[in-house]
Amino acid sequence: MIWLDLKGLERKISNNELTEKDGYNYLMATMVLTTIVVGGLSRQDSYSWFNFLNMVVAVGITVWGINACYKVNNDLDGKDFLKRFLAISWVIGMRIILWVIGLSLVVGIIVGIVIATSGAHDGVVKPIDDIITMILTALISLVCYLFAINSFKSLKVSAE
Repeated sequence: MIWLDLKGLERKISNNELTEKDGYNYLMATMVLTTIVVGGLSRQDSYSWFNFLNMVVAVGITVWGINACYKVNNDLDGKDFLKRFLAISWVIGMRIILWVIGLSLVVGIIVGIVIATSGAHDGVVKPIDDIITMILTALISLVCYLFAINSFKSLKVSAE
């Protein structure tokens, strides 16, 4: 994997020397780095060890999910992993986003009514808030990767 030598990478691509494994490595590195950066930008009013734990869980799920998709793709024919992964992830992501938005609206209305009628929330972030957020985020990530793995498993390769 080339880290800084752009000309060397361009030569490798131009000479058609970039392999599926190279693409996998670049995707994995990009996704792990993105997960860490996004985790580092999380709520500042949160407990810092929850942020770290959330980041570790998110990176673990990301590595597991991408690796599992890559292995299923290799069992299929080992070709076009990046195209397949990005296309499948896009469609699954759009479906999950719509589902989460709908569910959030319903839950938000219910929680808002409960808080308004009981005065139960004092506006202070509590550890349980972070734990619930971490669990829900991890579950959504797991569901996305499980859908992607199943989608890879359902692919059929046409005879050439």
